[in-house]
Formats: sequence, structure tokens, C-alpha cells
Amino acid sequence: MTSDDRHESPLTAQAAVRCDMGLVDRDDLAQVHQWTRAVLEGQQPEPDPERVGDVLIVLDELASNALLHGTGRRRVGLTVLEGYAVLEVSDESTRPAVPDGGLGLQMVKSVSARWGQRVREHGKTVWARIAL
Repeated sequence: MTSDDRHESPLTAQAAVRCDMGLVDRDDLAQVHQWTRAVLEGQQPEPDPERVGDVLIVLDELASNALLHGTGRRRVGLTVLEGYAVLEVSDESTRPAVPDGGLGLQMVKSVSARWGQRVREHGKTVWARIAL
């Protein structure tokens, strides 16, 4: 999948769980990581630990990119749909994520069922949908 904003939003179905959390600096990344793991492991049925690991790897990449390359307020969203986790990382930069810029987004692409981004007038959201 390409990362342009013409693709349908991954959040078209009713969410079973929807949470989001602020991301200010690298110290917050560990807390967001723990929060994500707790949300996923609290699901019934509990997802396969390997799939939870995939979600956490994608989270680390998207959140790190937002901290390194994004600007302004940064947020991490997690929506758990039946059989999927959808991660959304937003910041106030309108500069699109570049999927060919490094290995990180290539890894996100390979682990995710779908991924993309929505660039708006006042920022962007990079999202990934990962099978649980």
C-alpha cells in the first residue's frame, strides 16, 4: 500500500476499544509502550504474543518518527477492532512521511495489513492496521 492520503481511513468500523495518549518526548515512549501492551493484553480473546510484539514494533517506529521528524503536539491513538489493532500517530507537521527514506517505514509496511497517512492543513496522522 502506498502512503498517500487518498486511501480510506482504517477507522470505518465501530471500535471495540479506542484510546489515545500524548507523546511529548522519548521518556513518554516507554509509558506509551506499556499502555499499548496493557490495552492489547486486556482484550478477549487475548491476542497472540507475537502479534502484540508486531504492534509494539510498529508503535516504536511511528512514535519515534513523530518525535524525530514531527513538530508540535504529538498523539498516539490505538483502536482495537475485531481481529486488528489500528495505531495512529499524529503531529502538527504537514511534511509527509517518506516510505522509501529508511528501513523503518519499510518494516511498518511489511508487518502491517495496511498503512498510510492523512496530511491535513495543520498536521498529519500516520496509521497502521496490524492483524491480531
